Amino acid sequence: MSLNYYQGPLKALFSDNVPLIDVRAPVEFENGAFPHALNLPLLDNGQRHEIGICYKAHGQKEAIALGHRLVCGPDKSSKIEKWINEIESNPDCVLYCLRGGLRSQISQSWILEEGKNVPIIKGGYKRLRNYLINNLEDSVKENSFLVISGNTGSGKTRVLNKLSKDGYKAIDLEGLANHRGSAFGQNPTPQPSQVSFENGISIQFIKEEKKDSSVILFEDESIMIGQLQIPRSLYDKKKQSPIFVLRIPKEERVELILEDYVKAVWPRYEKLENRYEQFFDYFKLPFDRIKKRLGGLVHEECLLDLQRAVSEQEKSDSFLSHRDWINKLLIHYYDPLYERGLAKKKSLVIGEGGAEELRVILNSYSPEE
Repeated sequence: MSLNYYQGPLKALFSDNVPLIDVRAPVEFENGAFPHALNLPLLDNGQRHEIGICYKAHGQKEAIALGHRLVCGPDKSSKIEKWINEIESNPDCVLYCLRGGLRSQISQSWILEEGKNVPIIKGGYKRLRNYLINNLEDSVKENSFLVISGNTGSGKTRVLNKLSKDGYKAIDLEGLANHRGSAFGQNPTPQPSQVSFENGISIQFIKEEKKDSSVILFEDESIMIGQLQIPRSLYDKKKQSPIFVLRIPKEERVELILEDYVKAVWPRYEKLENRYEQFFDYFKLPFDRIKKRLGGLVHEECLLDLQRAVSEQEKSDSFLSHRDWINKLLIHYYDPLYERGLAKKKSLVIGEGGAEELRVILNSYSPEE
């Protein structure tokens, strides 16, 4: 059988969101994948493990034979059916395994027997991953950055995403990391793996190339977003890049935090039996993590405010009392922490104000200045 390889540029796979069928085992996919790839494995985790043992003990020929014995009958038919359904839904899709070897070739041959032909990627996932690693490093070197900074609750992510929709180059690292970047920023769904996070960043650089602005916007972040680390070269470049500071009144910041960090979280709990106790515990955990830096007395006061807020919420369905602990948290923890950090980067600040002031700067700003 003559193999049908994908002939186009690798960049197009990512810039055009070409549907990808990843036939690696689920455990491989979880360790590192691409945002627009669908995992339809040839081997499940158990089958992959058994074949790996056989390969080490008896060589490739016996391992292949075992694979055909393991993937047969209804299991084989089910896997082929899933591939065919995806190909029919996305005729331009491309298939790959780890290195573009046997799993890709076997999958392609079984699909061909059903009258469909899907190209495979020579070099497989490894080749795509290496391409994205190199692209990330090149993109960091070749692009100029502008960092949106501001106190907690300034709406930095909202501003970043609005500017992105309006055609400015922008990369939302918190969105790619599935975490809002603070002690209270965990989302209900898990973060991606470190490798998947890095893949996502590199792919986003590729997508931003289509836009015409002179700099790429990033939100001011520490090197860690939840459990994930921003790639070192990207983080170092951000640290040296110009900064615009969003200045939003504290009262508005309290309302935004109430909206994004309290009201938005409540739907996860409102149908649970012990919803108010669990809602309280959700916020207590990050409070306990920052207890030392917050100070024991303030920590205790915040928890009392939190308990009162949850009780009031239970009685009246009102979230308004949550403003008390949010306000206290800003005054005693986040605002002093931010201002100390900003003081160390004062020389990089090129402007302050609201979103409109930022737009004015972006429309006239030249990285060479």
